[in-house]
Amino acid sequence: MGDNEDLIVEYVNQSGRAVMVGDSVKAEEWLTKARKLDPPGVELELARRAWANQSGTPADIKRRRESVVARLGGVAVAAPDRVDVWRQLAEFLRQLGNLEGVLRATASGLKRDPVNIDLWVRRTRAQIELKQLQSASRSLRHCTKLAPTHDGVEALIRVHPMCAVCDALFPHAGAETCEDCGADGPGRGAAVRSVRAKNSSKFDVYFPRVRDVISNSLNMPDRIKKQLTLDTLLKRHLKRSNQQCSTVLRAMTREFGAAFDEPLFKSAVVGFLDVLVADLIRAINPKTDSTIDTGIRQRALADHITRS
Repeated sequence: MGDNEDLIVEYVNQSGRAVMVGDSVKAEEWLTKARKLDPPGVELELARRAWANQSGTPADIKRRRESVVARLGGVAVAAPDRVDVWRQLAEFLRQLGNLEGVLRATASGLKRDPVNIDLWVRRTRAQIELKQLQSASRSLRHCTKLAPTHDGVEALIRVHPMCAVCDALFPHAGAETCEDCGADGPGRGAAVRSVRAKNSSKFDVYFPRVRDVISNSLNMPDRIKKQLTLDTLLKRHLKRSNQQCSTVLRAMTREFGAAFDEPLFKSAVVGFLDVLVADLIRAINPKTDSTIDTGIRQRALADHITRS
């Protein structure tokens, strides 16, 4: 709901108070004021309150919650770019036990925000519960690349470790063998390494700032900015003009200041954004990092010399 969240909550509260004293006209007036600020946000707040209502028999509660899901689904379809609505819808569907619905809701949300880690975690959990372990393995691998230090990702890995040989997902933490490759599992003493510990020294903690600076420096649209990942910036051969790369470099220097190892950029290969980003990572986090392919710099240097 953004900046209007507190105000919407207050207006909905006022509407509720009016209902309690029997003033339906005043109640609707407060809701109308709230809807002028953010119609989907109002429906989201009303859905949360209706969901939390525990009055009545279990059958009454179930019917009410099914009605909430149906209405919130309509809101999501009408405002498809509201990822917060898709996220809440997925959570309600999970609590109702509709895991297929969770997959559909998360898929719709991820079309709008492909790097939303909360949606990816919810999707992975639903796939695991549906015994779709191959799909869950792919989703969890994506989660570990997208946000390896996220609490939800770490929790998934602890409950459902990944095979060290083929990255397949074990059905539980005590599994003895991998169903895909037959390698020993944690039940036979195979080490299960924390994704957070494995990635804590990597560049992920800096990436949101780097992504914002790069996208703003190059005037990228918001929809492109949301799709940027460290992989896309490092592994795609992003050809950019010398002037654009220089603009990015100056913006990075302003953003991180003393964190940079300035001399590193004297040998920067202009025109190749992926190489520049790799150098930025080394400057900010100069420790040896196996996630950075040093070959891209060597290939770009060779190409640059050849062109010269």
